[in-house]
Amino acid sequence: MYSTDTAPGSEGTEGPLTPAEVARVLHDEYGLDVAEQKELGGEVDQNRWIRTSTGDEFLLKASMGDVDDAMRWQERVLAHLATDAPDLPVPRLIPATSGATLVPVVSGDGRYVARLLTWLPGTMIAELEEQPETLLTELGRVAARLTQSLGRLDSKPSQSHAWDLRTAHVVVDEALPFVEDGDDRELVARVMGWFERVRPRLAGLPAGVVHQDLNDFNVLVESGTERINGILDVADALHTARVTEVAVAVAYAMLRKADPLSAAAAVVRGFHSVAPLSEDEIAVIFPLAAARLCLNATVWTRRTSSSDHAYGRSRMQYTWPALRKIARIAPSFAEVSLRAACGFSTPRALGEASPAGRPAVAEALIEVDLSPAGDLLDDVDWSDAGAVASVVDALLGDRTTRVGFTRHLAPSLLLSAQRATGPAEPATVQLGSALLARVGSAVGLPVAGEVVSVAGPAVLRHAAGAATYWTSWWGVDVSHQPGDRLDAGDQLGTVAAPPEKPGLGAVVQVQVLATEDLAAAPPPRRVRVSEVPAWQVLTADPERFLGLPARAGGRRLDGEDVAALRDRRLARSQRAYYRRPPNFVRGRGVWLYDEYGRGYLDAINNVTHVGHANPRIVDVATAQMKKLNTNSRFLYEGIATYTERLVSTLPAPLEVVFLVCTGSEANDLALRMARQVTGRTDVMVIDGAYHGNTAAVMGISPNRYKGPGGRGAPPTTHEVVRPDVYRGPHGRGEPDAGRLYAADVAAVARRLVDEGRPPAAFIAESLMGTAGNIVFPDGYLRGAFEAVRAAGGLCISDEVQVGVGRLGSHFWGFQVQGVVPDIVTMGKPLGNGHPIAAVVTTREIADAFDDGVKYFNTFGGNPVSCAIGTTVLDIVQGDGLQERAAEVGAYFLQSLRDLKARHELIGDVRGRGLYLGIELVRNRDTLEPAAREAMAVSERIKDAGVVVYPTGAHDNVLKIKPPMIFGPEHVDIFTGTLDQVLTRGRAEGWN
Repeated sequence: MYSTDTAPGSEGTEGPLTPAEVARVLHDEYGLDVAEQKELGGEVDQNRWIRTSTGDEFLLKASMGDVDDAMRWQERVLAHLATDAPDLPVPRLIPATSGATLVPVVSGDGRYVARLLTWLPGTMIAELEEQPETLLTELGRVAARLTQSLGRLDSKPSQSHAWDLRTAHVVVDEALPFVEDGDDRELVARVMGWFERVRPRLAGLPAGVVHQDLNDFNVLVESGTERINGILDVADALHTARVTEVAVAVAYAMLRKADPLSAAAAVVRGFHSVAPLSEDEIAVIFPLAAARLCLNATVWTRRTSSSDHAYGRSRMQYTWPALRKIARIAPSFAEVSLRAACGFSTPRALGEASPAGRPAVAEALIEVDLSPAGDLLDDVDWSDAGAVASVVDALLGDRTTRVGFTRHLAPSLLLSAQRATGPAEPATVQLGSALLARVGSAVGLPVAGEVVSVAGPAVLRHAAGAATYWTSWWGVDVSHQPGDRLDAGDQLGTVAAPPEKPGLGAVVQVQVLATEDLAAAPPPRRVRVSEVPAWQVLTADPERFLGLPARAGGRRLDGEDVAALRDRRLARSQRAYYRRPPNFVRGRGVWLYDEYGRGYLDAINNVTHVGHANPRIVDVATAQMKKLNTNSRFLYEGIATYTERLVSTLPAPLEVVFLVCTGSEANDLALRMARQVTGRTDVMVIDGAYHGNTAAVMGISPNRYKGPGGRGAPPTTHEVVRPDVYRGPHGRGEPDAGRLYAADVAAVARRLVDEGRPPAAFIAESLMGTAGNIVFPDGYLRGAFEAVRAAGGLCISDEVQVGVGRLGSHFWGFQVQGVVPDIVTMGKPLGNGHPIAAVVTTREIADAFDDGVKYFNTFGGNPVSCAIGTTVLDIVQGDGLQERAAEVGAYFLQSLRDLKARHELIGDVRGRGLYLGIELVRNRDTLEPAAREAMAVSERIKDAGVVVYPTGAHDNVLKIKPPMIFGPEHVDIFTGTLDQVLTRGRAEGWN
């Protein structure tokens, strides 16, 4: 049967050949029987998808008229590509039974030429909701390969056509009167002005045959991948400057993009990696691409003005919106950006500093440091304009005698936002210097200049010898008109009232610019970190121009400086998270901030238990340091009241406290205590466990002694099976898993007794962290403790990671299993980042440990530590953070399960409260660990502003243990960002 369903983009007509005629042509000329056919869209030709009775698919093109030079040219192009570049995804001509590839057809009174081509499956790029950078880079590479092959075609078409970029100005001029919107006509004129400036250069650039129509309807992508699977329609192929190929591809890549220039850079980067571009070619790409879109917009506006042309409407649907964005991008900025994408550096256009000028204001100048590493905003919420105003006003007063200033290309906390990549990257860096002045006060011109514009920012042109530069002035009520010439020291205007009352008050922002097009754009007031190198080239620091004080103390170390210094002075064994670690300079709540003000949702930091820079912790630490800080052998109230408070959270008979500084120290002391009290040396541990980094506890940490560089287990260490219901022998389907895993503990304990070496202790985390966020099955610890105690051993619960309410249902992790240990160790959460840890045991064990050898810890339990520890307990209990962990953790766990249903890479999600894990596997049946993918996920999600990292025996579990103030809104940010990373990774791969 015939199908004449209309495809997207077609005009809904059957075209000049009826389905019956198409079937006849295929049968008579090609010996094929048509089973199904569908009309497709097209500008000129009739295009039909064909499926034959044997299931083969083809594309039939029918062109009105007789065989002409244009058709023969297309035939030569396709024949050349078939032999010269058979690996390119280009359709092949299918000869008729006569051997002809151009087949005349008569239909009624009409004459047509039929061509049959191989069918290329795929989705048009135009139909993709997202076009990631990797896909656009691949488009550039395919365009380059196509251009290289066509460049070897020793032939030229006999004539040009309307889409020839060399004559775009002519066609646009003819079509422009049909554009009714005056603003759109103006932007076309502006963009075509860019084209006119580069058009004379085209004749001197490398030339050859190019496809010249890599628009988003002519490029197919293989379904479910980011691989280019088809390049269609060689009808516009021309002999011209080869750079037009990449320019056309760039033009259509910029459609529907929040950041058109990033899309352009991706295509150019890909093209250059295969067919290196010269600097002269790079210089014309952006103006040519913009001109191509002007051509598209105006031609189809003209054609649709006189007919209901559905194909034309579809072609320009996104063109006008894209042009409105592109017209705001200065060609000089685009050129520097595209040069950087190709690895070309660009010298600074204005040098390091601007020309020296007279002060713009008469008042004294005071620097207002809004940088993330600065001190000014330490004690305020920088998102609160009123709070910001209070600290700025305290610094500057009413601004009658003092004016504040901020520096060029300085990041600002007031602009901080979650880090992201691509179009979503936040603009956190100020472009130009700002003066924080009084409304109505005079603003003088530091250097003589001519007023160019007073709309938007005021723009002035300045001469410096033979060179010219421009300045833009935001926030000034200018008292002059374009064309006015001013001398140095003349009043430019007065400080304008801000449109609303921001925290900084009235601000005059001044930018020194190297090119006229930057000033006309106008330039942005804030820029992204990734754009800073380009703006360093195209701007100068207004410091000398405005007469600002020089920077005191030199520049701060940036991330690269810090990494290099760390590598020089720290051992390689002290590794930082990530291959490309951010340089954190500030934390607040659940967020970390790098040197540029980019925020990272902290989903890993159980050290800062009650949140980064918690003001109550800061205040109590500061207050206590002002009074007393000494060692714990002196008498002071804090150590007594804190230990009393700590014991009140524990079940009896746990009542005697030893204060230390770290979790490793705590476990080391607990191990020493157990061995000394029992008179035994052998210790039972769970396979995969980690208990710290002292020599003693490394010996009971399988995660370390069995890992890279490990020395193996000491003879006194004995492992029991890890109670892992995901990977272990007793899975979730086993209702008695806890008892079965505990039976292994009992077997090891009996063996040790039989060998005459009964255990001193069994040590277990209450929920295994480093082993991969292992949640124990019900009854495990109860059975394990009973077996160990039956052998005369002590039971130690390691709460260093999971204690102090984190698991939600209980304050301490061991309580989840309904047990009470003989010794409990605790660490990280106690001090919210301050080094405080503890061992708590029974009076009986503590007394037995006191055999005359004194125990003393210089810093453990000092007054500051105890004040902080008490306040952490106040916050956890007073603010209901344990209950919050239960509620938010349940929501988090369900959100992760929902995510698992959408992503095969997630093999398992597990956890309690705010201690969760996501195990990544390559195959849910074999459970092959996805360690490489886990590391790639952590790197990519870090670049998207979320901090998480792999752990586990196979390094394939993303550990989640955020500050306890984490809320549902933060869960949504985490899962939404992870969803995007996993979706992108599935399409791009994880290399």
